[in-house]
Amino acid sequence: MNDPDKQLEWFLVDLRGCDSHEDVEALGRGELVSLLHRAPKLLDKILNLAKRDHKMLRCLSAARYYSGLGDDMCARIDSVIQQPFPKRQPPPRRRR
Repeated sequence: MNDPDKQLEWFLVDLRGCDSHEDVEALGRGELVSLLHRAPKLLDKILNLAKRDHKMLRCLSAARYYSGLGDDMCARIDSVIQQPFPKRQPPPRRRR
């Protein structure tokens, strides 16, 4: 499979199937790093996903710190990782 977008789709399927933080981080250190080395143009899509999804953010963080990616790519990843993730809003209270 040479199409980077298809590879990203398969990666996202694998990410959805991860049940623990350890699985997510292992996927980041393995498959995500490999994907970024083969198709660096996917970084923008991955960064946008990481801004909205906790799993992707954790996976990207693991990829960043254990990968040997280039300095420019690491700086772009750091800009997303260092931003506070929006907190989940509690459900509204029901009035009686």
